[in-house]
Amino acid sequence: MKLPEKLTKWLRPRLRLWKMYNELGYIPWHKPRKEKKKKERKGVYIGTREAIPFMNDDAKRTLSHLLLRPGYMMRDYIMRGQHERYLAPFTALLVFYSVFTLIVAIVKPGTSKNTMIDSLINGFNDATAEIDEPSAKRDSLTISFDGKSVKSIDGGSLKSMVKIMRDAVLLTRLDLYPEAADTPWKESLAAVESDLRGKGIPLFLGNFLLIWLTMIIVLKKYKISASGTAAASAYVLCQFCIFMFLALLFSLGRDTSLGLLLMGILLFIDYRQMLQLDNKKAFWLTVKTGWYYLILLVAFYVLIGSILITYAAFKAL
Repeated sequence: MKLPEKLTKWLRPRLRLWKMYNELGYIPWHKPRKEKKKKERKGVYIGTREAIPFMNDDAKRTLSHLLLRPGYMMRDYIMRGQHERYLAPFTALLVFYSVFTLIVAIVKPGTSKNTMIDSLINGFNDATAEIDEPSAKRDSLTISFDGKSVKSIDGGSLKSMVKIMRDAVLLTRLDLYPEAADTPWKESLAAVESDLRGKGIPLFLGNFLLIWLTMIIVLKKYKISASGTAAASAYVLCQFCIFMFLALLFSLGRDTSLGLLLMGILLFIDYRQMLQLDNKKAFWLTVKTGWYYLILLVAFYVLIGSILITYAAFKAL
């Protein structure tokens, strides 16, 4: 028998087995392991091992299936109602991102202050410094409605306006800028933010809401409910978290970001497996998701920016 024939004969049953595993999530004829006899313990056993992330069976199964058969796993949970086999979506988000946040804090301390919001805060600080310079030109800002001038803001008022905008943005990151927590209520808010950041919630919250809204729009055709799209969004973010950890590992702690192409490929695989689509339909559904996500993201930042500017302008009047 020639080598290609041997290889084909060896490969065919294994590919069939892989297909069955993807569809079912387990090997049908695999004998279950014999349960080990538990040692008798004196006193009360509180189940510490089961409480540690990725030590209990549900967490380990969720992790492995998100790596090997992510879309099939989402279909099991959302469409087949197999809720007992996996971690609940929001529990999985908290577990995955809290562990990832802890690892990043150890490997790359200070990363949490290298975000777009921090760049915005630094930009406001630079703008305030430029206005304070004696040589700076004292421009004015005129606010008008229906072509009629209402109020002209001089350089001092412009500085006040920039400070108000900076303070408003700082309210979301008081735990990282303790010098800005100058009142008791701000100190309390900083403590809450620190607790939430320790659980990794800021890492996924904004993306979760945007992906959820996007999936509600693009998966409406497939009759998936809002709760179903929320579960899918959570599992997609858990999948991204796994690959961010792999990026951190393979880059030797230098980078955690995922490229747009990789995220698109992961989402394409998820759609193809979960909805049982062919390659063409899964590809265009992925592209559609990307476009809607971008539109919602731009609309969100335009809305927030408009609110900030309007609030600061009228405060400075």
